[in-house]
Amino acid sequence: MKLLLVRHAIAEEAESFIAAGGADAQRPLTEVGRKKMRKGANRLRSQLGSIDTLACSPLLRARETAEIIARAFGDPPIVERPELDYSQPPEAVVRWLAQGPAEAVVVAVGHEPQLSFLTGLLLAGIARPLVIFRKGGVALLECPGRVRAGEGVLHWVLTPNQLRSLKQE
Repeated sequence: MKLLLVRHAIAEEAESFIAAGGADAQRPLTEVGRKKMRKGANRLRSQLGSIDTLACSPLLRARETAEIIARAFGDPPIVERPELDYSQPPEAVVRWLAQGPAEAVVVAVGHEPQLSFLTGLLLAGIARPLVIFRKGGVALLECPGRVRAGEGVLHWVLTPNQLRSLKQE
């Protein structure tokens, strides 16, 4: 399985959004976050070609990021996965991924620190942060055969700026 991990794009500031009566789960992307993610998503298309599964956490900012990625890839359906909520352990994500086909290309949109811990779990077999994801940052891993902790291979990690600076094919 090829697995692209994506941290959601820039969202409204938590403290001020919640102080104004909003809930953290409902924080939307900012206009700047949307614009930057649109450009990044178009660059991702040239790196991946196509995707089989596009999944996101139930939080609004992850859903909105997934919608931007979906538009860049011809609008595949988006699957909301509770395992991608930042409150869930990375082991839950591994269990979900292990159920998928070995040859799939999966894009999972989530949050920090869960994505960092998940990367450590997949690559080294221990849920420790090996990669820190900035908002809109991505990492491509490959898991040969069935997804298992410690058996992943890291292909690349890109900051949001690096992603947007890739040449579009």
